[in-house]
Amino acid sequence: MTDSREDEAVFGLAAPTLLRDGELVPAALVLSHTEQLDRLRAACPEAVDSAVVAGDPTHDRILAGLPWRERYRDHLETGARRLVLVSSTWGPTSLLGAWPGFLDTLLSELPVDEYRVVLALHPNVWHGHGAWQVRSWLATAERSGLRVLPPRQGWQAALVAADHVIGDHGSVTFYGAARGTHTMLAAFPHHEMADDSPVAAFGRAATRLRADRPLLPQMLADAAGHKPDRFSAHTDLLNSVPGRSGRILRATLYGFLNLPEPEHAPRVLPPDPPIPHRRGWPDAADTAPLWCTVLEEEDGLRVRRLPAEAVDAGRLPLDRPHLAAHADETQARWFEAACLLLCGPGSEGPREAASWERLRARLTDHPRAHLAVAADGPDCLVVDRDGARVRLVADSRHHRADPTAAASAYWHLWVDGRAPERDLAVLLGEHRLAFTVHRPRGE
Repeated sequence: MTDSREDEAVFGLAAPTLLRDGELVPAALVLSHTEQLDRLRAACPEAVDSAVVAGDPTHDRILAGLPWRERYRDHLETGARRLVLVSSTWGPTSLLGAWPGFLDTLLSELPVDEYRVVLALHPNVWHGHGAWQVRSWLATAERSGLRVLPPRQGWQAALVAADHVIGDHGSVTFYGAARGTHTMLAAFPHHEMADDSPVAAFGRAATRLRADRPLLPQMLADAAGHKPDRFSAHTDLLNSVPGRSGRILRATLYGFLNLPEPEHAPRVLPPDPPIPHRRGWPDAADTAPLWCTVLEEEDGLRVRRLPAEAVDAGRLPLDRPHLAAHADETQARWFEAACLLLCGPGSEGPREAASWERLRARLTDHPRAHLAVAADGPDCLVVDRDGARVRLVADSRHHRADPTAAASAYWHLWVDGRAPERDLAVLLGEHRLAFTVHRPRGE
């Protein structure tokens, strides 16, 4: 006869898992929060005396990483952009299991100068399908700028660095909500959750993205009303003893060994820096091909650049999009259609003339491009096919946006014979970048 407690038990706390021939198996059952004691008492009262509420060592590491947020963002090359962490657990009800095209749709809507998208997949996805298959599925998204984290490293640091988290019922999503980061759901199998669990309650409280509407407006609307304590009624049940997990676990283990503990306190290290996978040349150039649009506004020229791999140019919302592609782009459909040729960084000082010549030489190799451009620190170098040179000098030397976005604004005016003589204001999302147009002597 089946024990009625089994139907109500949470995975890991059920009597069939903890008992063998009526005897308790674990010498210590580690719980992260005292609320789990009530679940254990209902599911397997024989195990209550062995329970140790030791908090969550992973959560403690995330907390230890908070002072290093900017370092983690640098590793992900976030710059001035907002970081979106997408998390998918495994199985058919996970984010990517239930919504396979989610990443391509998201990338097609998020301007690359305003957002960096990073993906954390559950290790079971990698181990179940193999790294080659997973990277193959994600190839187009990676070539569109997606950064994919390896199976076990980097996701904690990415959580610290993130401005937005989009996920499912996996633990990474719940950690993001506990961190206070703006968090939304793209999938959530309510029928698989224990109704009274903190994760289930969070799933009912969080906003779920709809597939029949554009994603970016939904994300922005939900973020506008977000507060860090939005889900605290549920996420406060994640960890009863934040920062103390190492101490409690070490004391428990040394007690089993009947040995005295070391005198020094356990170290709690921040997460390792994230090192995402990268597709190298010739599979992908340093910069993805970009469809660029420019809208003239009262305060400047609004530039939006979207990954060409993910976007249908015929559906771009603005007139006359132009294509920017890297000089090392190997796909003929992109470099043959490029109006702007994106090149490597220029040189400074006495070697600057050689830099200009290299840019012009690149145009010779790509006869359909109008302008060759390169970032030179916060500035942007521009050369046309006749050899005319322009330096777009950033007024702010500390802004971390990609200055080649200014080349699209410059091209928009240049192609109409309206090349700016002195000033160029570029709008990237909520940022306004001011440039001074400098023509080297003799131009």
